[in-house]
Amino acid sequence: MPKSVIQYSLLISCPGDIKEEINCVEECVTQFNTLYSDALGIEIVTKHWRKSSYAQSGGKPQALLNEQFVNDCDAAVAILWTRFGTPTDEYGSGTEEEVEIMLSSGKQVFMYFSDKPLSPSQMNEESYKKVQAFREKYKDRGIYFTYSSDEEFKTLFFAHLSQFFLSEKRVAEVKGERHSELKIVGIDQTQHISDVAHIISFIPNTDMTISKYLEKIRTLYADISARNLEKRIEMPEKIVRYTLAFNKPVEIDEGDRKIICSMADHLGINITEDFFILGNLSQSSIPTGIMGGYSFSGTDAEKEKYDTIQELLETISKALEWAPVEKAFDDKKCLKLAIQNCGTDIDEDIEISLRIPKNSLLPISEFPKFDNDKMGYLLNDCDMSELFGICSTSTYSHYDSSIVTSRRFSPRVSTSSVFPGYVPNYNDDFESELADVFSYSCFGEGEEYIVKIKFDYIKHNTIIAFPSVIFIKAPFTVMPYTITSKNSPKVVSGEIRITEDMQHQ
Repeated sequence: MPKSVIQYSLLISCPGDIKEEINCVEECVTQFNTLYSDALGIEIVTKHWRKSSYAQSGGKPQALLNEQFVNDCDAAVAILWTRFGTPTDEYGSGTEEEVEIMLSSGKQVFMYFSDKPLSPSQMNEESYKKVQAFREKYKDRGIYFTYSSDEEFKTLFFAHLSQFFLSEKRVAEVKGERHSELKIVGIDQTQHISDVAHIISFIPNTDMTISKYLEKIRTLYADISARNLEKRIEMPEKIVRYTLAFNKPVEIDEGDRKIICSMADHLGINITEDFFILGNLSQSSIPTGIMGGYSFSGTDAEKEKYDTIQELLETISKALEWAPVEKAFDDKKCLKLAIQNCGTDIDEDIEISLRIPKNSLLPISEFPKFDNDKMGYLLNDCDMSELFGICSTSTYSHYDSSIVTSRRFSPRVSTSSVFPGYVPNYNDDFESELADVFSYSCFGEGEEYIVKIKFDYIKHNTIIAFPSVIFIKAPFTVMPYTITSKNSPKVVSGEIRITEDMQHQ
């Protein structure tokens, strides 16, 4: 799950003789992040010239380092032992300059001096005197500690790091900087976000509507009518009998002709007997291949006309299956809603309660009724979550992007495909699918319905659509709502104005 954290940069400032302590600092920071990053939304990242600097020309080395990352650090840990470091233009060493930059900016500096044993051969007396002078300079300011082993340094630093970043003031600052800000917004007919919720005509999310099916059907009729083929050549009876042993003429059967003619009459399309002429197209009487198919013999034009007639039949069949579904919803109105997080932090375990007048909401119990065949068609041939859902756009995301476990557990398997000829009762499966797609809880309270919906999480500066449209049977003017969530100590109360979108009626 995505996490939102405030990131603090910690500068590690030290001369070249400090090595093990750098590893100790990295370990302490990793431990701190592991313990507190998720809980408090704080993450510390370390900056050190060996890993954070890059090649750059046009300035003195220390000035370039300051520009690249030192000036932007939120805190620093300075560690010295025997070496003081290379002088800069203004200070005795780079470490001294970095410490002064941080202190002059009012930032925290954790300062440590090593008292670990040192052999005489490692000692540079002049450099060590500079370290001692630097230590003396800061002793009255009470900002440094000493240590005599790496383990002691690690214990000290982790304690000081935790005390600083876990102080009440710092935690309060973090909480003040990071917060979610949730509200309900509407989605209009053009898929744009609005502070007003629009009652709009329901349009199923499908590529093929009745108008598109009919447009395709008309095009196929015209295409087939334009494919003029010669009638089948009459052959002597002996040759016909011999030929039929291996190939039989291909014709459009009577039932398919009636379907095609009936649809043509309905659309006012005139077709002639030539419409069904397939020339000398024939089909092998002997199965070919592993799958047992039958090959066709004929010209490309004959085969193409046959294929186009089959495509017409299939399109008519699909249109006839879809038509009752579209008709059942062609007068329905709906709301499309989304939740918006205008804040700077993610939020989790969100529950929204909408108040809708009972005479305005169309609950699932009043959904259009379908016979068993149509329920089977919707279950097996349509994706109901897509038909009634709210698709994502560049502005807002789909509902499933906000939940940990997808609502769609497994595809439904048609029983008739396992047991041909058997038609199951789809009623229970259909009701279960509706409850899954329209995943709202609905409770009656006086003259209103309380409609509840849950989101697992929402990122900051994000808009997420509701799982599906909400069907409306009568206009109303305002919809009060409340939002509870994990990261908000208060219940968010608000309302969104409702308007009927006449532009697209």
